[in-house]
Amino acid sequence: PRVRQTVLAKDSRFMDKPQHMAKLLNWGLTDLMLRYRNTVVFGEDVGKKGGVYHVTAGLQERLGKSRVFDTPLDETSILGQAIGFAHNEFVPIPEIQFLAYLHNAEDQLRGEAATLSFFSAGQFTNPMVIRIAGLAYQKGFGGHFHNDNSLAVLRDLPGVIVGVPSRGDDAVKMLRGAVKAAHCDGRVVVMVEPIALYMTKDLYEAGDGGWSFSYPKAEAEIEPGEFGVHGNGGDVLIVSYGNGTYYSLQAQKTLSDEHKVNTTVLDMRWLSPLDEKNLLKVAKAFQHVLVVDECRGVGSVSEQVVTLFSAQMEVPPKMKRVVADESFIPLGPAATSVLPKPSRIVAEVLGLLNQQPNRSPRRKILRRAASDQ
Repeated sequence: PRVRQTVLAKDSRFMDKPQHMAKLLNWGLTDLMLRYRNTVVFGEDVGKKGGVYHVTAGLQERLGKSRVFDTPLDETSILGQAIGFAHNEFVPIPEIQFLAYLHNAEDQLRGEAATLSFFSAGQFTNPMVIRIAGLAYQKGFGGHFHNDNSLAVLRDLPGVIVGVPSRGDDAVKMLRGAVKAAHCDGRVVVMVEPIALYMTKDLYEAGDGGWSFSYPKAEAEIEPGEFGVHGNGGDVLIVSYGNGTYYSLQAQKTLSDEHKVNTTVLDMRWLSPLDEKNLLKVAKAFQHVLVVDECRGVGSVSEQVVTLFSAQMEVPPKMKRVVADESFIPLGPAATSVLPKPSRIVAEVLGLLNQQPNRSPRRKILRRAASDQ
């Protein structure tokens, strides 16, 4: 505690006041590097500059250049260094500056990091937590190199844990769970942080502070697989993550206030592996499910969710998806056009409720037999 007080002296008086995600992650990284002395943070501009979105601002000053440092502009080298550190009993926390940059180096994960423990029968591991700023948002620069909404390559890697937080306090607690999984179990974890939510403070209207949160207590963690539930409405279950959760909560309020429709929003948080057992347990209470996925429909987690509910539930709910168009993210002012819109979520929920719930063939047979008698 004494060391922590010294390191975070300038910020400690603000930590119980609501903050946006970028600031909370900054404190979260500091705390984790104090707790786990074998962690190192590195990537493009993470040191002196403090990152494009200031998530690592001040980290190098607090912890030194040997633990927080800049790298060449080469993602293959960044992930290659992570593997090297992992082989030498470190838990590296490399940053990939934009999700689109990952594709230059994804084979470092597919061909090396994710396969080592499998092909060595668990004798060797590559523990690491890769932070990636991603999903749709960038308007003014970089074009398609700075915008990407494809998570399929990450979810397709056996054994790799993939998380996407939607709110700042969750982001810190998920990062703690990620570092713990890497440190204790040798796991490869990827945290994709939604750029559009880094600085977001409000939820329903300007100035409401509904998406600002105080720094979580030191013992609070969200372990891989744990999801969050908002509300307890029984009309429709909305399943989402990241930006989708943020906009689904806005739609939830509109549906309640203007249409008297009560919904529950489930924030998956972790997209791989999914906690299928508990997802099914929640979904079984609903006849209508809407999956809100900010990624493209093909190769997205929404496909897995819909397939899970269809295959594993005796009476599957009536389901629809809200997904991005099968296109690269547009450029300029249109960059955010692929994000889920609350108005569309509202419209899809109302459309679901106008349809009749599914009935199982078994129940139809029983009803027919009863009428015959």
